[in-house]
Amino acid sequence: MMQKVVSLFQWEVYTYFWGTAVKERRTGKWVAAFLSPGGQEINLEGLNVEIHENGIEFIDE
Repeated sequence: MMQKVVSLFQWEVYTYFWGTAVKERRTGKWVAAFLSPGGQEINLEGLNVEIHENGIEFIDE
């Protein structure tokens, strides 16, 4: 019996002074951010954002 191989996506994790951000390597899109010190999660899937040392910038297009 032939088995189907399913690719798993890989993520890149970036650490900043304000928290941590996760980017999906395949698409280059940000998927989540975790704020320090409490670890509150922000779901970024489907949003157009830029992430840098100053924080999360939400882009309106």
